[in-house]
Amino acid sequence: MVSEVAMNCPNDRYVNDSRICQAVAANLSRINVKINLQAETKGTYFPKVLRRDTSFYMLGWTPGTYDAHNALNALLACVDDKGAGQFNLGAYCNPKVDELTKKVQAETDKVKRNAMIKEAFEIHTADIGHLPLHQQALAWGMGKKIELVQLADNFMFYKWVSVKK
Repeated sequence: MVSEVAMNCPNDRYVNDSRICQAVAANLSRINVKINLQAETKGTYFPKVLRRDTSFYMLGWTPGTYDAHNALNALLACVDDKGAGQFNLGAYCNPKVDELTKKVQAETDKVKRNAMIKEAFEIHTADIGHLPLHQQALAWGMGKKIELVQLADNFMFYKWVSVKK
């Protein structure tokens, strides 16, 4: 028996995005999952996935903060009218993860908070709430006239960049 699913993918947003999606489709075909690959320009892709008109998609995520609550609230929380789950495009929903996400937002005890974060991610993992398929490597460049401190977490602070004459 062959299962079929559409996969939405941008072809002009991430490094090798279309090729990555083609490789995912080829690998899934090995287990009899036929992918109807819908690779398209980001101009049509993002409006479609933000309407949640998808169930299998490629999305990159760089949190706006260093805090785990960012990913919990934006990617794992049940979608609501207050902004939770804004980028939870596959509509994963687990009330226990939501409960923990709300508690994490208010908890100031670091040990308790970290335990709740760990529990929320463990529940999500056990539920197979998302299938992370690819981690884009950082692109690094050098120049004789450029000095900077580049952090491994993909953040670059312009105050740490200097250009020599």
